[in-house]
Amino acid sequence: MLMLAKELKKANVKFRWTIFTDLNLYNQKPFDMEEIVYMQPSHDLWDYIVEADYGVQLSDTEGYSYFINECLEYGTPVICTDFPSAHECLEDGKSGYILDMDLKNLDIDKIVNHIPINFKYTEKGKVEDWIKILDKKEKEKSKDMYKIIAKQNYTDKRPELIEKYNDGQEINYNIEGNATIKRNDVYIINDTKRAEEIKASGFAEVKKIKEVETATAKAKTETAVKKTRKVKNIEIDLDKGTVKED
Repeated sequence: MLMLAKELKKANVKFRWTIFTDLNLYNQKPFDMEEIVYMQPSHDLWDYIVEADYGVQLSDTEGYSYFINECLEYGTPVICTDFPSAHECLEDGKSGYILDMDLKNLDIDKIVNHIPINFKYTEKGKVEDWIKILDKKEKEKSKDMYKIIAKQNYTDKRPELIEKYNDGQEINYNIEGNATIKRNDVYIINDTKRAEEIKASGFAEVKKIKEVETATAKAKTETAVKKTRKVKNIEIDLDKGTVKED
């Protein structure tokens, strides 16, 4: 962040960089630059986003950046670093610019004189998208499913293969990230090779079962979606003591 600000100053670019953060929370000192203004975190950032030339997200990594999507939704392009999920939200050169972590591809002239405008924002992660993804995942599953019934306590080093554990209970993990299995625990896996390894170990009884029906999983998902769509908007006026439902 400081590197980008210094490069802007070096190019004699006039700018104001407003940062919403709690420096005390992160035990950080403010940068000594008059162009950088610090403000306390707030949920009411919309006016700032709309008026800004860019939203800036210079993170080492992000899972899903709400900030990037909020900026794009309001028509404000984004400058961000090249973390993997950035490419899911941002189109470099069209809705913003994706910079290398070391800013080697930084082009001040492009950022200042070619601000992306009139780009089309497409919502990501709509309900329909999730239904398609879940349905696809179910179809991609192997037909060979196995029920594992633990005969003793042991550690399963491949917890990512566990489809269902003790009828929906959460898996217990040790400090190394392996699943801690207790005697009489029951779980489902979807990997023939792993099932054979567990069976050979003698730690558990292994039973081959039928494939989970995709249609059933899809029906449950669509039912959940329908229930979600029935939620009403409720407005409460504390002064008048009234409740309004849409």
